Amino acid sequence: MERTVTEINEFLRGISMHPDQTDIHAATKEFLSELEKGLDGEDSSLKMIPTYISAYGTPPEKIPVIAIDAGGTNLRISLVTFENGKPIISRMEVNPIPGSQREISADEFFSEIADKILLLTEVSNRIGFCFSYPAEIFPDRDGKILRLSKGVFVKDSVGLIIGQELKKKLREKGVSNELNFALLNDTVASMMGGAAEFSIAGFDGICGLILGTGFNTCYTEKGAKITKLRSAPDMTINCESGNFSRALRGAPDEMTDLASENPGIGLFEKMISGAYLGKVITNTAILASREGLLSEGFITIEPPFSLPELDDFLRGKENRVTSLCTGSDTSVLREIIDKCFERAAKLACVNIAAICLQCDGGKNAKRPFCVVAEGSTFYKSLLMRDKIDRYVKEYIEGRLSRNVVFRGAENLTLTGAALSALIN
Repeated sequence: MERTVTEINEFLRGISMHPDQTDIHAATKEFLSELEKGLDGEDSSLKMIPTYISAYGTPPEKIPVIAIDAGGTNLRISLVTFENGKPIISRMEVNPIPGSQREISADEFFSEIADKILLLTEVSNRIGFCFSYPAEIFPDRDGKILRLSKGVFVKDSVGLIIGQELKKKLREKGVSNELNFALLNDTVASMMGGAAEFSIAGFDGICGLILGTGFNTCYTEKGAKITKLRSAPDMTINCESGNFSRALRGAPDEMTDLASENPGIGLFEKMISGAYLGKVITNTAILASREGLLSEGFITIEPPFSLPELDDFLRGKENRVTSLCTGSDTSVLREIIDKCFERAAKLACVNIAAICLQCDGGKNAKRPFCVVAEGSTFYKSLLMRDKIDRYVKEYIEGRLSRNVVFRGAENLTLTGAALSALIN
């Protein structure tokens, strides 16, 4: 296998996919540069979107909040109260999100959501809405739809103001109370959920990380550094990290991007996230087959391998991946998968390191920088978490002398949406 490993490494370098080709320190500097440009309002692949939401504050006790999580194809609704500083979830309901089963009008979309929360408005006039689709957030914590994705189809929804539309539908259905509304995306909601679950006073800085189907980060920023806004308060910034464009991309990344629904958009996400990493590995295997490193059975792979399939292959289970393997294919493919995950973990660490440095956080081991992490790729993929932990230890702790811890909990988006509605 020694000669084969050498051949695999040479092959990966030839298509710019070897993890050693990513200089983690240089990439972190590039990320920081794009981050600062985004905060200044300059042209940048990181949009650094202001959210007008702060993670710092103590929620009032026993005041119920209607928490809505519109994420993927599910609509989750619950009532959340805080007792002794901790969130209590009740009356949880999960339904398909309107527009996920058939195309509907915008009027139907907001009417159906209003129907789901109608009874809850009898006990609460506060709504925290986690909206996991592209939206522009306004200073009053409402926002407009930029587009819907993830298999949700709602006609004429682009440009609509989410809170205004929902409150209008509730008034039509007989709700007369004045409703307080806070809109946030899933990354921000997860970080806010971490603030709800853990005492952030014990941390030197906090950020949110989504590494699941998609990829994104957010963090709390000082208003003085958000120079594209005049007299900005301290607030959470949504980095839109998936759009970072300065990382070294290989031939399989190009193949994956060109075959996607949105070529040229979300280039960083397409190198890391669960929706794309299986496709990147698939395209790497196809190129390896063309070079004779894998057998001809890998020349055409349709549909692309999913991460769960690849995890099962690594665990030794019989599946579609193993059925294609002959000769040395199993050992070669294992090496390719490992190296692709290695690179993805390294790139995720670049993002975390840049934000930690931007926040000047984690300087003392007793008060580390907290990363509130969410997502199936982070928690469930066989290789990802251990590799991220290793790069955090080697680079962020070893070279940068910063201390980082990961935290997670159930229902972070719901508790984070509720906290936002109470303290902002």
